[in-house]
Amino acid sequence: MKPIIFSTNGVKALLNTKPGTWPAEPINSSRPCKSQTRQVLKPRYRHKNGETGFEVSTGVKHGGRYVHIIDEHGSITRDYRPPYNIGDKLWVRESHVFTNHGNPVYKADFRDNRGDYWASVASDPKGVKWRPSIQMPRKAARLFLEVKEVRVERLQDITEADAIAEGTLAAPLNKWDKSLSADIFAALWNAINGKGAWESNPWVWVYEFMRVE
Repeated sequence: MKPIIFSTNGVKALLNTKPGTWPAEPINSSRPCKSQTRQVLKPRYRHKNGETGFEVSTGVKHGGRYVHIIDEHGSITRDYRPPYNIGDKLWVRESHVFTNHGNPVYKADFRDNRGDYWASVASDPKGVKWRPSIQMPRKAARLFLEVKEVRVERLQDITEADAIAEGTLAAPLNKWDKSLSADIFAALWNAINGKGAWESNPWVWVYEFMRVE
């Protein structure tokens, strides 16, 4: 079982996702659920002219997905497998803190800015020194996933349906009859990954997963 890191908002959406249900369904339909995540494709191979060379289509090899890394002449240099593949079981790392008795308390369970509660903890998070997700030990994990599908694409190829599957609420239509869910996702991507991260439009792994018990 492999660890995977999610932001606090991502964890909230996972908590609202029905376990053992595929395609994913929300527990509360008025709140977002989450069944996709994206990671920048690394390491990067670069052509001499600076272009990043990846064959866009994914293949199946040894029971899992992979992509080709190609050189400036279009020759395949090696196959590259994703960090997570179809069938992998994952445990979620999230921001937390331990009580004096060693029990984990999760940041996603605390009151958010709207005054809502996602679980049983009902304290004000002000002043709490939260431990970052990367420091969570396996024994503190409470959320588990199974990878159902993997593909590779450009970040900006995300669809409205994908943005909603990423944990973004379905947004109302604007005056041009276009949903804003993908725009909301783009803003969140920049907030997490830094200014210009969306605009750079990198190749990303797209993981689709089911929450499991």
